[in-house]
Amino acid sequence: MRVLSDTAWAVVGVAGAFGGLKVVESLRPAVTGDDVGAPADQAGLRELPRAYVLSAGAIVASPALTSGLPRWCGPLGVAVQVAGVVLRVWAMRTLSGHYAHAVRVVEDQPVIHSGPYRHVRHPGYLGVVLLWAGAALAARNVLAPALTLAAVGTAYRLRMEAEDALLRRELPGYDAYAASTPRLIPALRGRRP
Repeated sequence: MRVLSDTAWAVVGVAGAFGGLKVVESLRPAVTGDDVGAPADQAGLRELPRAYVLSAGAIVASPALTSGLPRWCGPLGVAVQVAGVVLRVWAMRTLSGHYAHAVRVVEDQPVIHSGPYRHVRHPGYLGVVLLWAGAALAARNVLAPALTLAAVGTAYRLRMEAEDALLRRELPGYDAYAASTPRLIPALRGRRP
């Protein structure tokens, strides 16, 4: 009976991940300029759909292979997904028209220091990682989060490395911003060693 319940939660999690991506895309602001970047700067972009499919398969199959996480991880996973969608939308709205699918810099593009960008350089990517981590957590087993974070995390790591390299090279002020703002995990501020 636990396997059926965990499988149902896994399906809810995967549906939430793909549904969350669809909601985010529907709330995306219009892009300033074009949404095309140089192919050399698009590392990781082709890996994202593969990571999503691999993660979805691992999440749905994992309840049949293993269990072990408490039952409350199902609802907690869905809550993490909602938080991921909210963070991604907040990041998009903060960047406004500069939030594009392609990694590129347009004329007069500013370095944004407000909203979630005060805390991390890539809050939109963090939002999607949370969306998939929540889906995996909803499956209520150990295997799904490990595989999902490995797949999605690797794809977004490649994407962030390419984006950081381009922005350091072409966006004045980004290098200083990057030196003072963590890439993905917010720093604990105000703590002294």
